[in-house]
Amino acid sequence: MKDALHLAWQGFKQKSKLTTLMIVNLVIGITLLLTMSTIIDQSGRSAMSHKLHELNHISLNYMDSEFDRRNALRTPPMTYRDAQALSMAFEKKEVSLANLSFNYTTSFILDLSDNSARPLDATGSAVDDHFFAIMDAPFLFGSPWPKNMNDSAIIVLEKKANDHLFAGQNSVGKFVVINNQQLEIVGVIDLSHHTFRFQNNSFSNRENDLAFIPLDYAVANNLPRVGYMPCMTKEEPLRTEFRQSNMTGLKSAECGFLHAWAQVSTDNAQQQVDELTLWLRNYTQQQMSQGRFPHSEPYYVQSLKLLHDTIYSFMDWERVYLNFAYLLFAITLVNTVGILLAKNQHRAKLVSLYRALGANRMYIIKLQVIELLIGATIAITLGLVGAQLGLYVMYLLAMYSMDYVGVAEQVQRLYNMDIWFAFKAALSIYATILIAGLFPIITASRIAPASQLRG
Repeated sequence: MKDALHLAWQGFKQKSKLTTLMIVNLVIGITLLLTMSTIIDQSGRSAMSHKLHELNHISLNYMDSEFDRRNALRTPPMTYRDAQALSMAFEKKEVSLANLSFNYTTSFILDLSDNSARPLDATGSAVDDHFFAIMDAPFLFGSPWPKNMNDSAIIVLEKKANDHLFAGQNSVGKFVVINNQQLEIVGVIDLSHHTFRFQNNSFSNRENDLAFIPLDYAVANNLPRVGYMPCMTKEEPLRTEFRQSNMTGLKSAECGFLHAWAQVSTDNAQQQVDELTLWLRNYTQQQMSQGRFPHSEPYYVQSLKLLHDTIYSFMDWERVYLNFAYLLFAITLVNTVGILLAKNQHRAKLVSLYRALGANRMYIIKLQVIELLIGATIAITLGLVGAQLGLYVMYLLAMYSMDYVGVAEQVQRLYNMDIWFAFKAALSIYATILIAGLFPIITASRIAPASQLRG
C-alpha cells in the first residue's frame, strides 16, 4: 500500500498545470454548492421540529371584508375578548387540547437598580404559564412560574440578556428594573437554537425575545404592544393609543394583538383539531349575529408545519441559486473528467510500462483512484474553507439588507455550517467525484502495453 500511495502521489504531481486546473475547477463548484446548500439547510431547520404537527396557531378574522390576508404569516392575531372566550372554553373543557397559550410582543428597557450594567433595550413577550411547556426551551437556571403567579412582578431572562446584565451567572432571585418597577428573576432560558422567532408568528430571523413577563402582569401594567397589530377601519385612528396606553379600550376594540397557540396530543391530534375547529365555527357563527366576522373564512387553524413551509416558500431566489450551484458543480465534474482524460493521454506510456512490468488492470485502477482521492481531498478542504468565507459574505449582505438592525448572533446562525452537515456533504462530494472519475480511470486501465511501447 505504501508503494501505491507513493506512485499515486507521483502521478498526482505530474502535469502540475492540469492538476492545478482540476483542483481550482472543483473548488469553485464545491464552494458555491456548499454555501447555498448550507443556507437552504439552516433555513429549513427548526428548534421546534419535534412539534411541527402538534402546535397550531389560532386566529379569528374580525377584520373588514376587504382585508386581504395575503399569506399565512399575515393572519390577524386574536382580539382580547376572543382570546378570553377561547381561554374560558379551554378551562371548561369545551375544547380538549394538550395545552393552550397566549402571548403578545412588547418592548422595554432592562436595567439594574445599582447601575452595575448598561441598560438593555429589549424586545420580549408577555406570556402565560403554559408558554414554556409549549416552547420546550431549556432553562439554564430556575424554572417557569406557576399558574398562580401569572399576575406577579416576575420575569424570565433569555441567556443573552442574562449574560449582559449578570455576566452569565445564576441570576435567579435577583431583580431587574422595567418602567421603574422591580421584577424578580425566576429563571434563565436559552433560545440559542431558535433560529426563527415563531411565538409571534413573524418567524423573524433578526432577533428573538430577551425576556418573558407574565401576561396578566403585562396587561395590568400596560406594557406596550409592538409588532403586527391590525385593527378594523373604525378602530384605526386609535391604534397608536391602543398600542401605548389605552388597555381598557383595547379590551373591547376590534384590534388583534394576542397570539394563540394550541398544542394537540400525538395520540388523537386530528380529533382535537376537529373539536377546536368546531368550537371556532360555532363561536364565529354566534358572533356573526352581532355583525362580526364578515369573511367567508372567519377562523384559521394553522399548524406550525404549514407556517414553516410558508417561510420556506419565500426562499425562491435561494433555491434558484442552489439549482445554479448544482448545475455549476455538474459542469465542474464534466471538466474534471476531461482533465483526467488529458492527463491519462499524456502518461499513456507510463501506464503501458507498468502493465509491461506485470501490473494488472486492478492495480492501475487502484493507483488512479488513490490519485483522484488525493485531488478530491485537497479540493474539498479548500472548498470547505471557501464555503465558510462565502457564508460570511452572505451574512454581511444579510445584515446590510437589514440596515444592521438585526441581532448579529441571531442572523449569523443561518450562515453557520455545522460539523455534521460538512461531514455528510464531504462524503457525498467524495462519492460524486469518484463516480465521475471512473470513466477516465477505467479507460486508462485498458491501455495495451504493446500499443505504447513500439519502437
